[in-house]
Amino acid sequence: MKGHVPDWTRQALGHAMTWQQFRDSPSAQDQVAAYVLGGYYKKYGAEGAAAMWFSGQPNPNSGASDGGNTVRQYVNKVMAAAGGAPSGGSSDEGGGGVTPKLSQDELAAQYGLTSALINSSSELKSLFKKAVAGSWTADLFQAKLKNTKWWSTQSDTLRQYITQKYTDPATWKQANANKLASIQAMAVQVGLRSGTWTQTLNKMVYNSLALGWSDDQIKNYLGGLTNSHDGEMYGEAGQNFDQMKQLAYENGVNHSLEWFRDRTQEVTGGRSTMEAVEASIRNTAAAKYSAFAQQIKAGQNALDLAAPYVQSVAKILEVPQTEIGLDNSHVMKAMTTNTGGQAMSVWDFENKLRQDPVWRKTQNAQDSMMQSAHQVLQQFGLAF
Repeated sequence: MKGHVPDWTRQALGHAMTWQQFRDSPSAQDQVAAYVLGGYYKKYGAEGAAAMWFSGQPNPNSGASDGGNTVRQYVNKVMAAAGGAPSGGSSDEGGGGVTPKLSQDELAAQYGLTSALINSSSELKSLFKKAVAGSWTADLFQAKLKNTKWWSTQSDTLRQYITQKYTDPATWKQANANKLASIQAMAVQVGLRSGTWTQTLNKMVYNSLALGWSDDQIKNYLGGLTNSHDGEMYGEAGQNFDQMKQLAYENGVNHSLEWFRDRTQEVTGGRSTMEAVEASIRNTAAAKYSAFAQQIKAGQNALDLAAPYVQSVAKILEVPQTEIGLDNSHVMKAMTTNTGGQAMSVWDFENKLRQDPVWRKTQNAQDSMMQSAHQVLQQFGLAF
């Protein structure tokens, strides 16, 4: 309805559109429908979503009509189109509905995650299977997710990112749009070629909001991509070269420039594939960071997995995040430690950081010692 257009486009797209603008933009129509109807689906299920779309309330058996169809008749037609109940049939009064057939990627997104992230952990994979089998709501999935060991070992920024996507999707979407605009401006500033932007910039949005990358860290990363061709490769070959270099960097894999040129020529010439090159890089990284081998082979990058360690180094040793990468001695030790197949916990890692002489010179070390001294004085009744 025309009256919904300004508000719904503002929520779904981050800016209000007029009816005429909306009418002339199939892309906006798809995005708004997916946003609004998707929200109904998560909250009320398939039949409830159809009922809300038709009547503004989620009860498919309310008896209301538009003069041509009752809510129930409309819902039955939608379910039939989605592969559910027959068009002329009826549904039980409970209105349980039929779950539309979705791909794993679509189901993962419904729960606020990605397939790569789910496949990176046997615990997440098991939880996801239960959620799909039981048609869990997003709220129930989040509640279960928060009780996993995986959740307890993640960084605060990742937990906040996922939680906001569940609890305040409009703000989450706006934060992503704002960050994307900011990073696009950085890309222009550093001179990044437009052909490499889309995938890279979306990843930088995720790295910023979910993994806590600073603007300086992102700008330095984007700047490093501008010279990756070394003046020799362009078009499809240049894009393949960029992707290989980027993937290797994000997984701490060091190959010679000749190695990347040879692989690029093989892929561009049809003698190999990008999938084969990615598998090679990931296998090398998995061997190097064996405690994270499963996650890396499933699609997670070592640099992403190192985010909790990087944040801890920045916080405890008071080092700018732009100076911390997989080659940082503390991060490298944490990432390469494998005790019975388990990676070093963040708690153990932070305790080890405080053993570094550098820590004693930091402000947080001085604050910690002052607090300990104050507690001792309190015990002797010399302070309050």
